Amino acid sequence: MNGNKGMKILAAVLAAFLMVLSVPAVKPAQASTLSQLQKRQSALKQKKEQVDAQIKSLKNDKAKKQQYKDALTSQISTVEEQIDNLNDQIADLNSNIKEKEDQIAQKQKSIDTDLAKLKDRLYAIYLTGDASTLEVILNAKSVMDLADKAEVLQAITQHDTDLINQLKDEMKSVSDQKSEIEKQRAAVAESKKEYDKKQSELTGYINEANSALADIASDESAAQAQSKALAKQEDEASAAVDQWYREYYESLKKNSGGTSGSGGYISKGNFTWPVPSCTSISSPFGSRWGGFHKGIDISRSGIYGAAIVAADSGKVIQAGYGQYGTGYGGYGNVVAIDHGGGYSTLYGHMSRVAVSKGQQVTKGQVIGYVGSTGQSSGPHCHFEIRVNGVAKNPMNWFTK
Repeated sequence: MNGNKGMKILAAVLAAFLMVLSVPAVKPAQASTLSQLQKRQSALKQKKEQVDAQIKSLKNDKAKKQQYKDALTSQISTVEEQIDNLNDQIADLNSNIKEKEDQIAQKQKSIDTDLAKLKDRLYAIYLTGDASTLEVILNAKSVMDLADKAEVLQAITQHDTDLINQLKDEMKSVSDQKSEIEKQRAAVAESKKEYDKKQSELTGYINEANSALADIASDESAAQAQSKALAKQEDEASAAVDQWYREYYESLKKNSGGTSGSGGYISKGNFTWPVPSCTSISSPFGSRWGGFHKGIDISRSGIYGAAIVAADSGKVIQAGYGQYGTGYGGYGNVVAIDHGGGYSTLYGHMSRVAVSKGQQVTKGQVIGYVGSTGQSSGPHCHFEIRVNGVAKNPMNWFTK
């Protein structure tokens, strides 16, 4: 009966373990990284509060309209930094969750293995029938035989104990990881709420800044002068890009006999939309401000920080900040990709670039994030499609 009782106890233990096997998952939380991001967010919050006070004091002072506009511009930059920081926090937390899930999956394999061993042990007990420890000892043929049997019994008991303790430790580890995951998910939810709030604030500051700018240039002559200045800057930026492309294709012909610089990929002109979260066009291809806009501007409220993806596979031929006089002047953080077949695309005014020059990218891969760097009046993605270096209307490739 002792054997049956032991088997029932172990069976109950096994059943208890089986009840808690189903578990839901992140890399160990990088506390130092998250801590640094949170400290940075706190510093930006203080900076924003200081500038808010300055904006409030300047808003109704007619003599200080330019200072008021400059303060708004500074505040826009601060809020954009806050949004970038929150994006980093959310990405880090999601990465933590994914790695913890992978760890739990590995731990589950270990638990399954240990449970299989415990099942084998239960089966072995079942096969022994009702043989008790006392019976094993009484059936010993000699003192040496008795010592051997006692040692074997002790080893089996220790093995069972170790196995059960190991299962307890593993299940405790899984439980702790599940708790950590829930904390991380709660943190992601809070960060996303803050992210949405900052997007709303950014839109408000941009609208306020545009209104202040309109007040500063309220008389007709000032408005015309501003329009001409914008047209001149855009024409200069476009000319710089055109020159860069001419030099690029001339270099290809000279160094590789005209072979594409796409890394071997040859595009067929089947492009995907560069900003998946937004299809609104704030400025089309064509005449603008007395100049010519060689791409389309993709924008909407709350677009700052949205992902920009490669319209097709290929090789990155430009990535970074476009300085005047070096090509891409006025486009801020810009990425250009050679897709082969004479096709190339350009993405301007990014808040951040996510690829590097010379890198091979695949269609739909994130290459940067929507921003307002360079010659820009607000967050948007300036997108160009060029054929042999000549800018074409991107909407020729998309359904309107």
